[in-house]
Amino acid sequence: MPQRPPAPTTVPLLVAAGAGILMPIQALVTAAAAASMGSVLAAALLSQGTALAIVLLASVLLPSGRRGWARVPAVWNERSVPRWFLLSGLVGAFYIVAQALSVGTIGLALFAVAVVATRTLGSIVIDVVGFSPAGRRRVTRQRLAGAGLLVVGAAVAAAGTGLRARDDPSAWWGLAVAAAAGLFISFQQSMNSRAGIAYGATSTATAVNYAAGVLGVLAAFGVGAALGAPGVVPEHGPAWWHLLGGPLGIMFVVVGVTLVPRLGSLLLGIGLVTGQLLGSLLLDLALAPGDVAATEVGGTLITLLAVFVASWQPGGHPRPRRGPGGR
Repeated sequence: MPQRPPAPTTVPLLVAAGAGILMPIQALVTAAAAASMGSVLAAALLSQGTALAIVLLASVLLPSGRRGWARVPAVWNERSVPRWFLLSGLVGAFYIVAQALSVGTIGLALFAVAVVATRTLGSIVIDVVGFSPAGRRRVTRQRLAGAGLLVVGAAVAAAGTGLRARDDPSAWWGLAVAAAAGLFISFQQSMNSRAGIAYGATSTATAVNYAAGVLGVLAAFGVGAALGAPGVVPEHGPAWWHLLGGPLGIMFVVVGVTLVPRLGSLLLGIGLVTGQLLGSLLLDLALAPGDVAATEVGGTLITLLAVFVASWQPGGHPRPRRGPGGR
């Protein structure tokens, strides 16, 4: 029987790249909300809270989500999902806080490079230790070469931080926060994936994740307000478009999940990262061209090449592994 030719991937890849641009737009909205309201925690709570409301509603309306909620007591009683996996919600909240803290000082391009670099390096570690549902995976020379290029690209891009630090000494702290956020996000993905399998519904796992994040931000908000810490209580209310931060993050996830059957996870990842890196750089060039150094442009392009090298496989599918257990 003749095999059906593979479906064209050009259009889905372009759509994935377009979805990747949603991430820097979300970062821009979050940073603007924090600056306008005068509170990073209030901006994070606004983003996480709107996302929680949308995802919670979706998980209740969808039959799979309702089945997932019905399984929650059994999952927790059986400890199919470790209790400390609730920390994945705090990771999501920390990522939003990192956006608000970092984008204003280092720009979208440097933020994206730092996040993508540590996120990809973290995924390699996860493959080695077998933390994801896919289990342990062999680290190939190709992936090691990609990791090396990531370090080079991140180092080149980070050189631009020194130029920004002349105007804002906190730029190096912004870069460190962005790098930490990327590393944590790589582990959060595996935690949420394992939780989704246990609940039998991605929407339920996502709702639980956002709920934990909102509770974490509320706790930090309460402690900061009680101690009278500066920059905790907002000075102004949000603009209507500041509410878009949460939905933009959800749209990014939904588009990714929708395109997985068409592209596979590897090609999808390349498309999303391409959009995130190039979109961040183009937005920086459009909004503040004088702040973008040549090192940031070069580092972004090297990082993009590194992701291609580390992730690319013919047809966008993993090569078959041989040996016992298929590993």
